[in-house]
Amino acid sequence: MPIKSNLEKHTVSWLKRQDADGLFNKNISIQRKEVWDHEKKSNLIVSILWDIPVESLLFEEAEGESHNVLDGKQRTLTLCSFVEGGFALSDKIRVKEIDGIPLVGATFLSLPEEMRNRILEYELSIAILRALDTEERATVFFMRNQAVSLTKMDLSLVMLGEKAMNVLEELCNHSFMQNKIKLSEPARRKHYDLQILLQYMILCQRPKAGFSGSEIMSFCDDIKNGEAIIGENDITQVMDYLDEAISGKRQYLKKVHLPIVLYTAQAAILQGISAEDFCILLDDFFAVLPGDKEYIIACKSGSTKRSNVQIRLKNMGQILEKAK
Repeated sequence: MPIKSNLEKHTVSWLKRQDADGLFNKNISIQRKEVWDHEKKSNLIVSILWDIPVESLLFEEAEGESHNVLDGKQRTLTLCSFVEGGFALSDKIRVKEIDGIPLVGATFLSLPEEMRNRILEYELSIAILRALDTEERATVFFMRNQAVSLTKMDLSLVMLGEKAMNVLEELCNHSFMQNKIKLSEPARRKHYDLQILLQYMILCQRPKAGFSGSEIMSFCDDIKNGEAIIGENDITQVMDYLDEAISGKRQYLKKVHLPIVLYTAQAAILQGISAEDFCILLDDFFAVLPGDKEYIIACKSGSTKRSNVQIRLKNMGQILEKAK
């Protein structure tokens, strides 16, 4: 069935009202999280003040008068946040003043009334699509963004589909992922937590593989096609085990180590090693790590290469020999 749409014109003021009324779903699973930095947000506001055309937004009809935001989430978030006083303009904006009015550090309310109205009355082009199924939604998002600088991780998540994404996002809310691992908020917005789980699943189902972007994309495509699985019960069991084993944050619970830690923990469970003893084994392994040049080198440049993944897997796996 063709993807039908209507092109409409709406002001920023309309966008703000719709958002305030809760009529925008900006968190569909295939969408990226809020990733724009302060400078990029500020330059969008300056573009509107300068009346520079902004690329059209892409919404999908949902229940009642609500819409799913398929493309344009960052612009929607930025515009609504600024007019609600969410941020002041960055000192890195390309244009520092307009009509003699300084812009650096300006908030919406500190701008002259004429400029505030210029923003509120700015017309946005919005393509409204009919309601889509999950497959159509993922295809539209992929095709719309193929010329945009989406990372391979972004594209991988599109390939997964919404059902699988929802399962993975629920796993990312596990206490171990939220409270024990060392990920900053910007890293979480870039889906590093999801990437860790995907890399771990790759080890479980394709133990000889690496973690390159292409390998992750291929694995996600196989999940969608039913040729690979998520195995949420097994993953939850391993995270429960690690959550019990590790009483607080550890410096070594970083992105480069975590898929190997999860995989080794799974083997420890099968071997009957207690959570407490496994924590001791992990602590001892990373305490002497500075002397293990092979493992350290495999964690640096090219850490996602198959050979370097296998080196880390082999070295960490040796800690289980001590428990026998």
